[in-house]
Amino acid sequence: MRGYVDEYGQPRAEISATGVRESITVDAIIDTGFNGELCLPTQIAVQLGLELSATQMAELADGTMQRELIFIGRGVFDGRERRIEISLTGGQDALLGTGLLENKALEIDFPKRTVEIR
Repeated sequence: MRGYVDEYGQPRAEISATGVRESITVDAIIDTGFNGELCLPTQIAVQLGLELSATQMAELADGTMQRELIFIGRGVFDGRERRIEISLTGGQDALLGTGLLENKALEIDFPKRTVEIR
């Protein structure tokens, strides 16, 4: 699977997410500091109609602990459909976490602006 490095130096890849109402493909930032699977902007999660599954404590980049809601959806990543856990963000960008990169090799070539996930 291939992705790219955007104009801000952020590695990105596409993932499709499905809820009870709709499916959508998002261009997500690959966030190696996020150990979850997928984090979506709230407005996209509402559009999809995701199923609430649980709550959990999460540590933010500044060390703050915050309770977050975890939703269940279906996702297609690297050609495979699977059940995925989705958290929400008030930001505009979707984040693809290391939970989806288990058993994968991630190669980012910043000079060539390419991303490869094998």
